[in-house]
Amino acid sequence: MSYVADFAEQIVLSPTELLAALAEHEQRAAALALATRRVEASGEWGFDGSVSIAAWLRHNARMSHRTATDLVRRGRFLDQFGAIADAAVGRVLSEGQVDAIAAVCQPRHEPVLADHQAGLVAALAPLPVADTETAMRVWRQQADAILDAEKPPTEPTRELAFKRADDGVLLGRFTFDDAAATEFEKAIRNAITWETGDTRTRPQAQGDAMFDIASFYNKNHTRTGTPRHLPHVSISVDASTLTCEPPLAVNDDDQQLVDPACTDTYLCDCLLHTIVRDADGIPLSFGRARYVVPRKLFRQVAARDGGCRFPGCNRSIRYCDAHHIQWWRHQGRTDYDNLVLLCNRHHHTVHRQRLDVKLLPNGQLEVTWHNGQQRCSQPRGAPPKLKPR
Repeated sequence: MSYVADFAEQIVLSPTELLAALAEHEQRAAALALATRRVEASGEWGFDGSVSIAAWLRHNARMSHRTATDLVRRGRFLDQFGAIADAAVGRVLSEGQVDAIAAVCQPRHEPVLADHQAGLVAALAPLPVADTETAMRVWRQQADAILDAEKPPTEPTRELAFKRADDGVLLGRFTFDDAAATEFEKAIRNAITWETGDTRTRPQAQGDAMFDIASFYNKNHTRTGTPRHLPHVSISVDASTLTCEPPLAVNDDDQQLVDPACTDTYLCDCLLHTIVRDADGIPLSFGRARYVVPRKLFRQVAARDGGCRFPGCNRSIRYCDAHHIQWWRHQGRTDYDNLVLLCNRHHHTVHRQRLDVKLLPNGQLEVTWHNGQQRCSQPRGAPPKLKPR
């Protein structure tokens, strides 16, 4: 017995029939959302011990949390705004249009929407969803102006919450107003990079871009305003552990262990302070800072490399660290022939994947992966020459 065969007449549809069926489905969905709201208001869903209408739907209707929550939210919205509910059930507004209206209506906008809903329905009815979204953004600006005229405007809400999971991954959520969102989106677009043969997904590339933005700020921040004027990542390593595998280091901000690949990356090009401690670990003296890679030597390497030397990367010098080809922790020399510029992302990549890096006498850099794949890059730091006529 095939249930699909039993519903063949409803499955094998022409494009016109499919559109009609979808419209009927959306009409039914709006009615079901209102029905859900009625059951929620009655309180009868709690008779089986459920703690919420969404929990009741998850258990009894076998819905996912997201599907149940969306249904409850849509029902509450339609129940609150009668003209919009009539338009949804009467097929005047599509489900996508109703969602576009709900998306811009914050609690502070509800009184204004209650007054404007009938006029909005008439204006939005003939529009596609994309134009409806644009129109509702304009409406929100007008609603904000109405509300702000009644009382002084409040500071936009910008929230960022994050914490480390047990495996060290940083998890969080954020809420940005339009101004902050615009700056954030532009920063990601500016920082994102694509390379030849790049296999990253868009979210992965955006995550790497966020990593680059944070690293760039830490490297180039020179203004006052931070506690003790410490713009950089600060880690502590016991000299006796430098030859260990993996190297042991802690983040001075929270005393948590630092990932070994991060430790090796930071040690390549950083400021070192020598702290002498007694047998109980009490600091006795704090030595002067010294650069692992002196600034004069860094400029010499930069003049040769012209930016990140990882094959396919075009990051400029200001994004880069000096990487020790023979790692600093493995007694690699800090000299011109053992240094190469790598941007933050690729510097971590080289240490994390333990790629083999070789600098040839002509300045060509060879990067070899463990599977034998090899890619090369050429130095690009020399100024252009005048071509002979």
